[in-house]
Amino acid sequence: MSSTPGLSPRTVIQLPIPRRLAELYVGNSVVPGIFEPFRMWGLCSRMVDVVRVESGAEARAIHGLAEALDEFPAGDGLFVLRFPASWPGLFAASFGGQSTAGAERLDSTLVLPPPFLGTGYTKYAPAAVPEYWLELTEVPIGAELWHMNEDGGDGYEAGLATYAGRYSGWRSFPVAEERGLRPSGAAGAPPGSVNRGLLIGYQGAMYPADFGPENGMVTAYRTSMDGSVAARKLTEPQCEEISYFRLLCTWRGAPFEILTIGEQDATIALTSGNAEQAAQLGLASGGRHAWRAQVPKTELQDVTEETRKIGVQPRLAG
Repeated sequence: MSSTPGLSPRTVIQLPIPRRLAELYVGNSVVPGIFEPFRMWGLCSRMVDVVRVESGAEARAIHGLAEALDEFPAGDGLFVLRFPASWPGLFAASFGGQSTAGAERLDSTLVLPPPFLGTGYTKYAPAAVPEYWLELTEVPIGAELWHMNEDGGDGYEAGLATYAGRYSGWRSFPVAEERGLRPSGAAGAPPGSVNRGLLIGYQGAMYPADFGPENGMVTAYRTSMDGSVAARKLTEPQCEEISYFRLLCTWRGAPFEILTIGEQDATIALTSGNAEQAAQLGLASGGRHAWRAQVPKTELQDVTEETRKIGVQPRLAG
């Protein structure tokens, strides 16, 4: 189990997202090669550090987003995802820089534009709060989408949707439409998807899984010959193995993860978190601080399977 400072599997995380991503999540909208509503990533903080606010404007400020007006405009409050950390190994302190050279001085690859500081803390006065970088990962079952309206007051904070799993999608509440989001049906994995993320061993076989719906539980998926998918909830001690899998590669000298493979092309996602590198490669934006490309399979190099063992020990309190 990871010992990421300040995090345990039960730590509740708050991840700010722009309105356009909130719309895609609530709409269960797959944008081929660009976005899947069952995945998330980005700069986030512990709920305990950012909960003492009374308006969306204050929430933007404490997350260091008061100057990020293109993505988080004044007057629109703040949309956030809330979820337990589940596996702290997915998170790292947000050390980095606003240039590759600056990030390298901190032994980091994370290069993001202002208001990112790269100090491990948000840009907030009078007091910054700890900030983490969450790598691309699947949304845990039970995660929630919330909105805080701009000016606060009674009922300023509202839960808009809850996540039921990658084959069930986001289930929205009526208030989502009241706050300008349009719900839609469930979304499954796009064709050609590579098995990635959480894998569990059960009764001698390995299955893709999601964390949740409760702490210390996973939900495993089995696909039948006819394409139907069955889900089973398991406690961690019931699992023979719990690990996290990615199919990594390099393309044009930069590090990527392979997300989908077709007959000729592959969809790859940049793993460095380096905006400068993404611009040099001409990558498409997959959302805030995420970059992807669709490239011929023949151009992929150093294809490597990465398996990180999580284990089956009981979760830590905290």
